[in-house]
Amino acid sequence: MRQPVLQLMLLLSLALAPACTPLGVATTAGAVAGTAALQERGFQQTLDDTAMGVSIQKALIDIDFETFQRIDVSVVEGRILLTGIVPNADDRVKAVQTAWKSEGVVEVINEILIGNDVGFFNSGFDLKIEKALDLDLTLDKEIKGVNYIPDSTNGTLFIIGIAQNQAELDRVLAHARNIERVRRVVSYVQLKDSPERRAVLKQLDEMKAQKAAE
Repeated sequence: MRQPVLQLMLLLSLALAPACTPLGVATTAGAVAGTAALQERGFQQTLDDTAMGVSIQKALIDIDFETFQRIDVSVVEGRILLTGIVPNADDRVKAVQTAWKSEGVVEVINEILIGNDVGFFNSGFDLKIEKALDLDLTLDKEIKGVNYIPDSTNGTLFIIGIAQNQAELDRVLAHARNIERVRRVVSYVQLKDSPERRAVLKQLDEMKAQKAAE
């Protein structure tokens, strides 16, 4: 679970970006531009996904900061993964509805928990889990680590991204399961050449063509 301060820094970056363009988001958000060209989804799609994620988080915080400050939004090729915790079921529904309002959404994956705040210490451990997996994937030369986004909530480690093949994905999941304090690993990773990803790419192309024709 990414800490609220980091989320707000991203939102501030978006607010300061010229005309809130994808290029402005990438320039001010720092590391995004440095890795976008290396990712399987390509430079422009990475920027589009990043802009979408920041925009959704901003929309949620504008609705109610106290309720939605611990919602994390990860986006890969229009597939949105929502994680975190909210007080009640209505808030969970509201978060999903807000995500679907974004242009270019292919899928919304709802992994938001309902209950009390996870607290400062749990948030700290979740952040350590995410950083640990990031490091493991970076050091493993048989894994293209930039294609994966880890997000941990209460020790459950969610992963979304694109795997080059099943062998690479198996290595990623093995690293995830070996990280201290990880209780469960949930994968929403798609294989690079899978029918599921081809369907996503087709839907993205259709939406872009429709927008261009308007």
